[in-house]
Amino acid sequence: MARANQRSCTRCHRDLPTCSCGGVGPARRSARLCRGRDPGGADRISALPDDLLLQILNRLGCAAAAARTGLLSRRWRGLWTRLPDLVLREMNPGSLHAALARLVAAFELEPRARPRLLNIRAPSYRMFSPAQIASLLNAAAMLQPENLTIAVAAAVLVMLPSLDGTRSMTLDVQGVSLITPQFGDMPDLESLSLHRYDAVPFSLLRRCSALRSLSISYWRLDSITIDLPLLEELVLSATAQLRRVVIKAPRLKKLTFGAIEGVLDDFSLCYMASEVEHLSWQCASGASHVHFGDIWSLMTVTMKTSEPQGQLQRCPTSNTLSLNIFEWQFDQEEGAALSFDFEHYISSCCPIANISALELCINSSGHVYGVLVLHLLEVYTLIKRLKVDLCKFQERRECSANCPCIQLNNWSNQTVSLTHLKEMEIKGVRGEDHEIDILKVILRSAARLERVTITFKTKSKQHIRHFSNKLQRILKAHPYVKCGIYRCSGEEVVFA
Repeated sequence: MARANQRSCTRCHRDLPTCSCGGVGPARRSARLCRGRDPGGADRISALPDDLLLQILNRLGCAAAAARTGLLSRRWRGLWTRLPDLVLREMNPGSLHAALARLVAAFELEPRARPRLLNIRAPSYRMFSPAQIASLLNAAAMLQPENLTIAVAAAVLVMLPSLDGTRSMTLDVQGVSLITPQFGDMPDLESLSLHRYDAVPFSLLRRCSALRSLSISYWRLDSITIDLPLLEELVLSATAQLRRVVIKAPRLKKLTFGAIEGVLDDFSLCYMASEVEHLSWQCASGASHVHFGDIWSLMTVTMKTSEPQGQLQRCPTSNTLSLNIFEWQFDQEEGAALSFDFEHYISSCCPIANISALELCINSSGHVYGVLVLHLLEVYTLIKRLKVDLCKFQERRECSANCPCIQLNNWSNQTVSLTHLKEMEIKGVRGEDHEIDILKVILRSAARLERVTITFKTKSKQHIRHFSNKLQRILKAHPYVKCGIYRCSGEEVVFA
């Protein structure tokens, strides 16, 4: 009776404690686990065609993970060498060398379609020897991927092999100086991205006859020259102060430029790219030596093409100049020797003089900014849109009796020719009298002004009401101007 109560294997019908046939337990459990097998016990997934298996493995996004699936079935072994996207990351030099050797051997043994992507990323703390870097590049040349990405660290001088058939290449090889052979070209290379280079191999650029897109980041020299007649997209980012920049690209459509540390005093720009449609050009005044008067210092200059806003949406794209301006501590002894005026600096470091929109970000602790705004409007008289963002400090200081911003008391009586200005926006208004004065000057200077938008920074209902009533009286003389006044919360202020 005891034996009749024991559970038996459904395959050999022996008692489970003594069964050695590999059965999966009682009938109910074995039915659940064997659901993925056919009646003969075959593995249906492994029976799939190679193309479907490669799609499954490719979705893992890692060649090492795909290689480990060979432990599950012999059918899967070696399939990883045929992946369309080969991603080898976080591997030490020895393991990476073995994996690349396996890929090259498989490619030579059975020629097949070249990989769509070869992405090699080693940890930054793993330093590669010259032989390991050369072996890595030679393996990439043998595999001939359509898109190649290499990110390794070393301190070597290596010859770059000819990568026939490669259309896109990204090299983040910190400390590696590349040289090119005397002969050979890369006629298929259309996109090149270089990161953390001390020197760009210009001989490489000259041999990329089909290059359409070029990206260079973390540039650490003071000069750079780009002369590519077919280039359509260019991204440059420099981490050193620049002395000379040459860009000759007659077909260039998109340009992104960033000088994080600014430019030197003798900076020169040669810009020959008349067909640029999308521009983003940013230059910092790292030394803070670009001043206006005794109060204001220019920190960053940004020029970009932007889509028209508000009432100007039907107009074509415009060139917008954005200036980030801070207060600075004036030094009577050094100020005159180190100071450069705004317009001279901007004209020397920016490629385009035709400005249709001016954006000012003014960081102030309470100084009167009217004379600064008027001076810039005198320089850029053809703008169609003006935006002033008053990013004032939380702690507001009262100006002294001899403060330069108070002594310049005749600016509110001036008039500037702003015949093209149609929109004006001022954010961060505190409701002070000098802010009313700057509105008066602009309203009487811009005969074609259509809309004014005011956003308060203050939460004081008394200040908002006082300022709104004054503005309402002023606007009676300008009935064609539409005005919107908003609290800092975004709620619109309605006139009483």
